[in-house]
Amino acid sequence: RLTGLEDVALVGHDGSAGAQREIAMWNPPLVDEALGTRRSALGEAADLLVELVRRGARTICFVKSRKGVELVAKIAHDALVDDGLEEHVAPYRAGYTAQQRREIEERLVLGELRAVVTTNALELGIDIGALDAAVCVTFPGTVASLRQMWGRAGRRGRGLAVYIAGEDALDQFFCRHPDAFLDRPVEAAILDHENEGIHSAHLLCAAHEGPLSAADAHTLGPRWELHAQALVAAGELVEGRGEYRLRRPEEYPAGRVSLRSASADSFAVIDVGSGEVLGTVEAARAFGTVHEGAVYLHLGRSYSVRELDLDGRRALVEPFSGDFYTQPKQETITYIEALLDRRETLGVTLSFGRVTVSETVIAYQRKRLPDHEVIDLQALDLPQTTFETQGLWYELHAEALADLPLEVLLGALHAAEHTQIAVLPLLAMCDRWDIGGLSTNLHPQTNGPAIFIYDGHAGGVGITRTAYSAFERLVGDAHRLIADCPCASGCPSCVQSPKCGNLNEPLHKGAAVALMGAMLALGAPGDGAVASPVSAR
Repeated sequence: RLTGLEDVALVGHDGSAGAQREIAMWNPPLVDEALGTRRSALGEAADLLVELVRRGARTICFVKSRKGVELVAKIAHDALVDDGLEEHVAPYRAGYTAQQRREIEERLVLGELRAVVTTNALELGIDIGALDAAVCVTFPGTVASLRQMWGRAGRRGRGLAVYIAGEDALDQFFCRHPDAFLDRPVEAAILDHENEGIHSAHLLCAAHEGPLSAADAHTLGPRWELHAQALVAAGELVEGRGEYRLRRPEEYPAGRVSLRSASADSFAVIDVGSGEVLGTVEAARAFGTVHEGAVYLHLGRSYSVRELDLDGRRALVEPFSGDFYTQPKQETITYIEALLDRRETLGVTLSFGRVTVSETVIAYQRKRLPDHEVIDLQALDLPQTTFETQGLWYELHAEALADLPLEVLLGALHAAEHTQIAVLPLLAMCDRWDIGGLSTNLHPQTNGPAIFIYDGHAGGVGITRTAYSAFERLVGDAHRLIADCPCASGCPSCVQSPKCGNLNEPLHKGAAVALMGAMLALGAPGDGAVASPVSAR
């Protein structure tokens, strides 16, 4: 599907250099057994990084979020001041200028840095020399990514590969079932090469090289003309004599195509004191990360956002020395645009189609470092953002809800949504941050309780299409995860989500176990009974 070629040869032999590698799985200690909370994986990673730097081990530490990268680097930097080694650690992530990234890469290759903390920006494709240790903080979303990250260490001698689990449900699932983690095969990639936003951008690039016509269908795909006509309506292309040309041929469309995001729209982050452009933030992330009052981390330094200039597409920041960080609270609304498929299963009506998602960041929490205690909640007034994507949703029948009191219904739906999103990476090549969800006890279009799970990228990339096809396994794995968790009433290892826009309220673990148990007991049509939930293997 990707190349259009039929004659493809598999290269399945690994000929890369490699030596013996020790693998360690590290589960942070419990700090509150009753609540099921553990010491922060970021704090554990920083402590481990400090010890490795002191011992002279050249180390790369992978963290999923940009904020996490900056936090780990800052904690390690501060801890190494007394040793005189603080300049031997640096963060690296998207959003830095090209010059800043090149300088860090050069320092790493030359041995001036002993450790770098990075997102998956350094997972592959950049030569950073021989390393002794690779630390992966929480599951990166796929086994393929994990092996690529671990493969950065031990290429020329013995290496150390460390996996530090977070409180996240999937991380704790793997800690309870390590064989399911270490023995998992590499996932099949999910591909939606007809995503309209991405496909249209590439059509403009192709039109820059020459006119588009029906003769290009074998290269551009069956929906090329539909998308080309949309570009004509948008004023990007002109049509004549069966060909499509750029309206403004002097422009260079490839310069507007981002390799990291479907959208090239971004906000510049500017230090008001020096006028320096510190970096950029994708527009889709800006309202949640650089809103007024947000704490923004860059190259290990903290900044407070003084103003988010929507018209100028810039965030004005100033140095910050406080002891707290910020977390946004948002409201989400889903609207069903088109029904593409529907079936009855597990006591629900399961649907797949196109949905419009509207999100509004309405407030943010200030949380104290390092114990994450909530200080307060500050209101925000920001515009709504909207995108269309693919999603599944299901309406629960009366028999699935029979044993649920009304007062716990929303908590049950919310907890079930969280756990199903948490285990979706077991089915699809994705990360939970690629997925969004909404649970409601009354949706205006379904006229009853419903759970929505949708692709978090405009146009959709096929994640929830996979979940729709394997819905029975999704519910089974989610039920197993939550039922196996030893906590009493719900914790970060089962029903709480690190990305919940409602700040994990309300949630009801017991009711979610009962709800998904009832769904599995009702079974799929023709099954008679649902088989035991499929394991992570």
